[in-house]
Amino acid sequence: MSLRRVPIAVRFMVLNGLVGFGLAAIFVGAVLWADPGGVGRLILREGGLPVIGLLWFFTGLTFGSVQIGAAVMLQDGRDDAPRGGRRQGVTPVLVPVRARR
Repeated sequence: MSLRRVPIAVRFMVLNGLVGFGLAAIFVGAVLWADPGGVGRLILREGGLPVIGLLWFFTGLTFGSVQIGAAVMLQDGRDDAPRGGRRQGVTPVLVPVRARR
């Protein structure tokens, strides 16, 4: 299947989700390397590869969702300009209103 046949919204979400999973891999590697509070040693000694995989997967879901949300919010909206139709002038109508005391 060609990448050009995939709808642009799906491509946008998948690519930004992959960026989030890449950031999650860096984050999990940093946690294992920095070993805050001994959690890196604990994961490597007791859990091993399945625990690292689960940590990466669920952190990737979180980071991917945040990346997609940030990418959506940072779109500039230049493609949303009006593309046709007629402009109709609006003239304000002043209506007198009595003020009650």
